[in-house]
Amino acid sequence: MDQENISENLDQDWLWIKGFQEQGERSAFDNIFNKYKTIIINLSYRFVKDQGTAEEIAQDVFIKIYEKKVKFDPKSKFSTWLYRVTVNASLDWLRRRKKVAYSLNEEIRNDEGEKRTHLETLADPNASSPVRNVEQNEMKLIVQREIDRLPDPLRAVLLLFQFQELPYMEIARILGISEKAVERRICHAREALRGKLSKYL
Repeated sequence: MDQENISENLDQDWLWIKGFQEQGERSAFDNIFNKYKTIIINLSYRFVKDQGTAEEIAQDVFIKIYEKKVKFDPKSKFSTWLYRVTVNASLDWLRRRKKVAYSLNEEIRNDEGEKRTHLETLADPNASSPVRNVEQNEMKLIVQREIDRLPDPLRAVLLLFQFQELPYMEIARILGISEKAVERRICHAREALRGKLSKYL
């Protein structure tokens, strides 16, 4: 396949990477950064549960891109590489920390982008039904806590499938496992969660 045909078959992300790596086009890097910054921060946050840490991990990921450490692979999607690096960096951080405390004083962002602690959310006086609101948010905390306690392989597939809404094939490529393994891990993760959460339902 000649160079012209290769370029025609590349997705836009790879064209930007190619432009940045080969021609030093800063605008191409900026396009990648602007497209994926929020996605990568949110993905990392699903694992590390700390906004500052998620932003640092995202910064490290983009430094790898800026330093041209992306392996050019037009046969796969650029986002596959990006998600893999983000997941691995997030899991590495968790292993170093060993245990992530889930605190009611931890800040989260609501749908409007406002920062609030879990405690403030639970005690929201503007809720239309305060009791129901507390119950729903307490349940969310419990579910998240149990997800955090899953073994890394199960938690990774569940977060990518449930929250990033990625298909089995994409998850398999990101984690370097088979689609069948992805399916099994999601099944095991859900079974584990059902067992842990049954006493609350």
